[in-house]
This record gives sequence, structure tokens and C-alpha cells, in this order.
Amino acid sequence: MKPLLIAPFVLLLALAASAQTTASIERELSGYLDNMAKYGSYGGSYDDKKLSDNAARFRATLIKSASRRDLLTYSFPALKDKIYIATSPDKRFRIYSWDLEDGGTMHDFDHIVQYLGSSGKVNVWAPEETDGGGGFYTDIFQTDTPRGPIYLAVSTFIGSTSINGQTIEAFTVTGDKLNEKANVIQTAKGLTNSISFGYDFFSVVDRPERPVKLVYWNTAEKSFRFPIVIEDDKSPNGRVTNKFITYKFNGKYFVKVS
Repeated sequence: MKPLLIAPFVLLLALAASAQTTASIERELSGYLDNMAKYGSYGGSYDDKKLSDNAARFRATLIKSASRRDLLTYSFPALKDKIYIATSPDKRFRIYSWDLEDGGTMHDFDHIVQYLGSSGKVNVWAPEETDGGGGFYTDIFQTDTPRGPIYLAVSTFIGSTSINGQTIEAFTVTGDKLNEKANVIQTAKGLTNSISFGYDFFSVVDRPERPVKLVYWNTAEKSFRFPIVIEDDKSPNGRVTNKFITYKFNGKYFVKVS
């Protein structure tokens, strides 16, 4: 994905955003989200134009506001049940993701990345806007290296009521530049920046947590693990098992150890 080219009007609005309080920015964002829920596919008052207008306003407002240092650590209590905000342990890297409200059993999510560069400036990276797909980010793990932290972000994809998937993606920051495709995971096929697996949601539906947690991080071992998924007649979309695949950081790459 290429970084979004932010329109000039967004840059102009950023000047006004700098004078807003964090609470007022949150109220503005919350209003757009409420309208998206109201006019979206799941709200009962579907209106394509109003949905797309509010979605565009939400995205533009979040992008222009996210360059503020105080928003990098702001908890956004009023948005807690409306979007997903995943923050790294060092509080220097964050991903916001939200439902575009235009899907069906398959949900479409968008996201932006907010991070602190070595200059002390807070930067914003956004993928190009797409017509659908994408997941929502719930966890960010971190391992420190001499060249800086490696951030491992975990996202969930909802393909249908039963077809789900999760992805572990690696990010790094050099200076003020984000590498959104940090190839630090060594697989049998070579270096990659991500590992994904699909599964049948009904194989884990009895778990109490939402979203379902399937990727685990061990800080002491600098390793992550995720379940082995088996496709069989009972679960053709993939049954989550109690066995795991583990990758451990060897000082340069995450390599499979079990």
C-alpha cells in the first residue's frame, strides 16, 4: 500500500485542529461515527450519500488531528465502543481502525497509523482508500533492538459470520519514516512482514473475550505464538486447535522455533 496523499484542504484544517481541545475533537469524531452507524448497512436508515460523506469527514478529521502529540496518548473514552485503538507498550505507536458500516456479513474496516518519530514530531500514515476488506487492530506487541523497536500489530478480518482471519504485521520507524512492510519474519518461503491464518469463528465462539484473542506475546522470550488451524469435514473453514506455532526473535529476525 502507498501512503495517502493528504489533500490541501486537510492541511488547512489542521491549523484549526491545533486550537481544539482533545475532548472537542473526540466529540466531532464521535458525531461522524454515530452518523455512519445510523446511515450504514446495519443501522436501519441506510443512505449511501450520508454514509460516505460522514465516513470521509471522519477519516479527514482523524488524519488532521492525529499529528498532535497530545492525541498520541489520549484515551478517547467516548470512542471506546465505537472504534478500535491499539497502542504500543512504549506509547509511541498507535493504530486506529473502524468499521466503514457499508458491508454485510463481511465487514469492511479502515485504519490509520500514528507514530512518534526521532525528531519528536508525531506523524500519520494512512493506506490508500479501498472499496472494501481490511481488518481491525486490537494489539500491538513490541521488541526493542539496537536499530529501534519492532512493532507487531495484530488484526482481525471478518469475511462472513463464520469465516474469520487474523494477521500479525511488523512495523518499524526510522527517523520520521514508517516502514509499514518491515520484513523481519523468517518463514520457509523467505522474509516477510506478516503472517496470516484463517479460521471458522464457530470453532472459538464459546470463548468469552471479544474480539477473540488467538495471538499471544511472550515479553521475556521475545516470541509470539498463534494456533494451528485444521480444516476437516466438521470445520471446512478451519478449526482452531490447542496446538501452537511459535516464532522467536533471534536478534535480527523472528524465526519459527516450534
